[in-house]
Amino acid sequence: MLQGPEPPITGRKIRQLGSRIYRIARFDRETFRELKEDKNATGQAVAVLLLVGLSYGLGFSIFNGLQKSTLSPDFIISQTLANMIITDFAIFVWSATVFLVGTKLFQGKTSYWQLARPLFFSTAPGILFIFIAIPFSPLIVTAAVVASAWIVSEEFVALKSAMGFNTQRALLTSVVGLLILAFIQMTI
Repeated sequence: MLQGPEPPITGRKIRQLGSRIYRIARFDRETFRELKEDKNATGQAVAVLLLVGLSYGLGFSIFNGLQKSTLSPDFIISQTLANMIITDFAIFVWSATVFLVGTKLFQGKTSYWQLARPLFFSTAPGILFIFIAIPFSPLIVTAAVVASAWIVSEEFVALKSAMGFNTQRALLTSVVGLLILAFIQMTI
């Protein structure tokens, strides 16, 4: 019996995605390297990015709706989509910035997608942003701080692994990237 190409979403691929998220969350450097080299992981990396954007968008939309007493299905859907798009766009801009800084200024050896796949997976702790929807201040602050710190740490390891940098070059790439984005934001 002839079998066609494998369907885009299978149980095996979902288990692999979950396993990769788990290993990345534990700072497994081998998984960062695996993602760098696996061209088939691009879809999974984008899926992680979309899931994080959705978590942040939904969490922030519900939080905002509760604060403004405008919690309605229309508000939640429109705000979730808007926040999701902004979040995902910001991560694409960040990945492009550190790619350019890392390869052009600090001679990192990687392609854009070899860097983007580990970077996108490193945003997985952002799924915790869904908890900012719960109207309990200590939980909101804790979820935001923990998720943000975890993401920054993960992205640093991803940058270091994908570019083949030592700690100093990875830190310089991140700082220069942040300064460039801050300058651009101030001029716009």
